[in-house]
Amino acid sequence: MRVPVTLPGGLTGMTRDISASGIYFETDNEPVGDSPLAFSVEFKNEVGVGMTLRCRGQVLRVEHQGSRVGVAARILESKLEPGRAKTQEMKKLVISDGFADSF
Repeated sequence: MRVPVTLPGGLTGMTRDISASGIYFETDNEPVGDSPLAFSVEFKNEVGVGMTLRCRGQVLRVEHQGSRVGVAARILESKLEPGRAKTQEMKKLVISDGFADSF
């Protein structure tokens, strides 16, 4: 399932894969490898009602794909909220499912 990803500074991307412990998305901007990463993933149903998954993660791998950049990241913290993505800092820590260490 391909869904939009919002990064700080108004940057955007599109997921290729997402799980409870990690994400792979494509974007036009390259993050620094092995750096912290904040992002939001927006899920919508057919009538436009949605949920936003706000996350903090760690960049694991950056792959150049022509003009696009593929980014693999481990999800370290996440919070699911109703509505659209907001560009604010995450205030609550949510413990991962424990599979993050094997991603």
